[in-house]
Order: sequence, then structure tokens, then C-alpha cells
Amino acid sequence: MKLYTADISPNCRRVEAVLHHLGLYDEVEVCRLNLLAGEHLSSDLSTSNPNGKVPTLVAGDMNLWEANPTMIYLCDRAGAEGFCPTDAKSRFEILRWMSWEAQHYNRAIAEITWETMVKPLFGMGDPDETRIETASQNFHRFAGVLNFHLEERAYMLGGSFTVTDFAVGAFSALASNPQSRVPLDDYANVTAWYQRLEAMPAWAATAPTRLMEAAE
Repeated sequence: MKLYTADISPNCRRVEAVLHHLGLYDEVEVCRLNLLAGEHLSSDLSTSNPNGKVPTLVAGDMNLWEANPTMIYLCDRAGAEGFCPTDAKSRFEILRWMSWEAQHYNRAIAEITWETMVKPLFGMGDPDETRIETASQNFHRFAGVLNFHLEERAYMLGGSFTVTDFAVGAFSALASNPQSRVPLDDYANVTAWYQRLEAMPAWAATAPTRLMEAAE
């Protein structure tokens, strides 16, 4: 397998964390691209992913792009039943939360951190305060849902962590950075869950150090 990835992408982080957790990381040829230098626009990547985006995983004759289905593929390939259950009820919960995070919760975080952290890193001008305010309102709406869900749960599906935590928690490091301006203060359950996630070996191994250092 060959993985096209980048240090500063939460979507790449979640796929790399799954590889680490499943013990597959050393079996993968990792092609780490420098997004600042535009290496993701290379023709080599575009032959595997017409969008020219990371993460992209080449597995035999399969070109897998989009982080969440790639994670599920890796789990099913490894037979990781405990980490990514295949029974109908559990798989529905996994897919539901993955869809929710992409459409709502992490979308709001991505819009905030684009303005506060990514644009400065790429030299794209000052943050747009109107966009930050709109995204923050959306964040509050969906962070409340997550905070309530985690009230009596240590992890997304209950007492043990699953691939769902890596999906919903993809922005944990960025959201927890004060410079991101993600308004986490009112969501103690989310904050505690982020801290549990960051302590996991596979998640800690994939921390976005370059972006975090650049933001300091």
C-alpha cells in the first residue's frame, strides 16, 4: 500500500492514526507531501485521486480517497472487529457519526481554524471575522450535541474507543490550541474526551506538530 499524506491535515491524521492503531503503518509506503510547496498538485497524486487531495491510499488496484471510508476499509481489511464493529447497529452508529462530523461539527471547526491558523500559515491574509463568527455559531450548535452525547460515555460508542473517535476527534489538537479560537470553554465533556484521545499512543504518534509550532 502507498499513502499520500501531509503533516498539517486532520483528515490525514485520522488515517495515519488508524494505520498505527492496527499495526499496519510499517507495511505502507508513506509519501508525505509538502502542501506549502504545492506538492499535492503533482501528477503522481492526480493519477490516484483526480481531486489532487490527501489522504489518498493506493491498495493494489484500488485508489481510496476520502478519509472516513478509507479508515473503514483499513479496519475491515485488518479484521478489527472491536475497533470498527461490523454488526448492523454499530456500523450504522459509526457511519452516522462520521457523516455528522463531516457535515456539521468538524466542518464548523475547519472553517474557524482555516481563518485563524491555516491562512496565517500559508500567508493568505488576515482572518475574516465575519466567517469566524458564523462558524462559531454553528460550532456551538453542534458542540452541544456532542457534549450531551459524551455526558455518560468515555468514547463515542461507549466505554472503549473506536474508529468513530478518530473521525469525530480529527481536529482535537487544532481545536484545543487557544490560537484556533474554537470556543471549547462551555463543553467540558468534549474537552475531557479530546484529552483522552490525545493520550492514545496511535493518536499521539500523529500529532500535527508542524502546524502547531507554526501557530505558536
